[in-house]
Amino acid sequence: MLLRDFIEETLEDYNVRVSAAIEPLSQQEMLWRPGPEANCVAFIYWHVARVEDGWTNSFCKGESGVWLRDRWYERLGMPEQDSGFGYAAEQLAAFPEMPKDLLQAYFASVRSETLAFLGGLSEGDFDHVPNRTPFPEAPGTVSRFRSFSIARMYRQLIGEEDQHLGQISYVRGLQRGLNK
Repeated sequence: MLLRDFIEETLEDYNVRVSAAIEPLSQQEMLWRPGPEANCVAFIYWHVARVEDGWTNSFCKGESGVWLRDRWYERLGMPEQDSGFGYAAEQLAAFPEMPKDLLQAYFASVRSETLAFLGGLSEGDFDHVPNRTPFPEAPGTVSRFRSFSIARMYRQLIGEEDQHLGQISYVRGLQRGLNK
């Protein structure tokens, strides 16, 4: 199996599982937080899409992501440069009520870009190190991500998406119990 095929199949598996987790949730359940310093499902799902957008577009392609290019920040009522990293409790409490269908549309747009990018790669392309970061670096720092190859980036992305799927499933389970 080619690495590209493995990554595409893994991302599709994630898509099936995350869709199954959020599809039955109401808007209220998407926004429910188990505590004042905890994330809601909508936040986690949005953050995952932002991360994939940054990795695919900024890191791999050196371009603006769909977040900026297609003005998703306006549609979802968020600041242009927001990615969900390092939120304080006050920011979590102020997270906007993003409609689930818009969140799903943003995620689908990002995933479409990712799959199109993957489809154009040869096996050798996965060894390329773009020497970029997916998100702006803090002043005076050099991100460890600059040393990532495209293959290493996808390993990072898949791990992060699975971690966040677990969080989504946990918050969903707190609300609905098992298999509901």
